[in-house]
Amino acid sequence: MSLAHFVGLVLLGLLFFVWPVPHTVSVRDLLLALNLLVFGYLAWRQGWPRDVARALSVPGAMLLALTAWMYVVAVFIFPENTWSLGEIESQWWRALAALLIGAFVATAARENRGLTVGVFAVLLAALAAHILYVDFQAMQGLLGPGSLERMAGLTEGPDKSNYLTNVLFGFLLAELFFRAVYRKRALPLSNAVFAAALVLTSVSELAERTRNGIITLVLMLLLLAWFYLRERHTRLNKLALAAGIAAMMAIVLGGAALVVTARQSSSLNELIDTIPIAWDTEHYKAWQEENPASWPKLPNGQTVDISVYQRIAWLKEGLLLVRDHPLGIGFGRNAFGHGLEAKYGKGGGHSHSGLLDMAIGLGIPGALLWLGFFASLAVIACRRRRAGANYAAILLLMLLLDYGARMLLDSVIRDHMLQQFMFLTALAAVLMIGAVKGKPPA
Repeated sequence: MSLAHFVGLVLLGLLFFVWPVPHTVSVRDLLLALNLLVFGYLAWRQGWPRDVARALSVPGAMLLALTAWMYVVAVFIFPENTWSLGEIESQWWRALAALLIGAFVATAARENRGLTVGVFAVLLAALAAHILYVDFQAMQGLLGPGSLERMAGLTEGPDKSNYLTNVLFGFLLAELFFRAVYRKRALPLSNAVFAAALVLTSVSELAERTRNGIITLVLMLLLLAWFYLRERHTRLNKLALAAGIAAMMAIVLGGAALVVTARQSSSLNELIDTIPIAWDTEHYKAWQEENPASWPKLPNGQTVDISVYQRIAWLKEGLLLVRDHPLGIGFGRNAFGHGLEAKYGKGGGHSHSGLLDMAIGLGIPGALLWLGFFASLAVIACRRRRAGANYAAILLLMLLLDYGARMLLDSVIRDHMLQQFMFLTALAAVLMIGAVKGKPPA
């Protein structure tokens, strides 16, 4: 491994560790620039592979069209969109820079087994550092006085920390499938270390107690279970197939039980009573005011479940904004808030659904282009996985499922979460194409 490779790995590890840490924007930008320069040079020296350009032409075209549409909406469709142009520059272009870094890293590494192992090692180390700190906090909570709170680790909140936990689960579950089915290893972990990593990451998941994270984790487990059954179908008799289906159902039920456990603030009856109140946004206005004194009351006299009430009310109002502005009002983290302000004279923030925010900001065309980017990558990854042992293809499917489900439930198309996703997606996609010919990622 050359000095340039070593420097690149150090910079990559620092970037991935610093990305989710709050109040580090300047450091992130510096590391983004340095990684872009170093790995851009390494990729240029390696030579851009034509097979990658051909194989990923459709998702690449989707991203280009989406970027162009952002400027069309900001300049021609919705007036006074200075804020959106600023958001495109600060949010989207940083995300595209992260995507380029991922592509450059994979290009430099796919012909170099040592560098490939090094890339996986620094990414796992950065993620593990965050997860271990969450576990440490959980241990302190268990041994110390008071109740065990939801752990946020080094991030701004449990949801941000859980995003990292699920990303690490994506790496580990893809590796579990790879070892179980193909009897090969992609990650530089012994069996003992791999098992410990699964246990410690599970502890982090439980310590964060994030229901949306548990939901996406259950979906990843179900997808891997389905892949496993498909791979083993020729060897399975009816009894084994029934056992496999029962195992999948157990995973679903177990995940549902965890979700219920993580969310005990309201009974089922209270939840059912909250839904019609939250949907009646014309009569109940508390969703606009953020004032606890104005929260509606249920028939039993209890206050509505605030989280459920807000999410349902914001969903309805967000869909109304998409109906009123089908071409969008401008890309931005708080497009929902800007739409409410234009409609009601007051508003702010996001809708707690990244996809809904995207549809509000870029309209139906923008949302379709973004979903097309996901779908085209998923189709390619499924084909590559069926073609043979391809760890990067399995990893890419895990990342797409995790982020795709999460963006339905949380506002993750923003900030470091978007940048990390774009980086990892490009990394896995480029390595996936090279793996078809038996290259190192497989």
